Amino acid sequence: MATVQPYQIQATNQEVVITLNRSLIEPEKLEQFLDFLMLKSIQQKSQLLEESTEQLVSEIDAAIWDKQKHLFE
Repeated sequence: MATVQPYQIQATNQEVVITLNRSLIEPEKLEQFLDFLMLKSIQQKSQLLEESTEQLVSEIDAAIWDKQKHLFE
């Protein structure tokens, strides 16, 4: 019996391709995680102060909430 892996990662010189089993994570949570990764990447490459980063995080959280709040109404 073959075991299905929850994810696979393939890397090339220019990109990383991640394939996830749909049951692993809800699409909304995946989007939040990817936003977090993008923010961390930007933070590492920039000279942002911590308080500026926290403000950016708050703005991103608010934008995500605006996109998702209809699910809770």
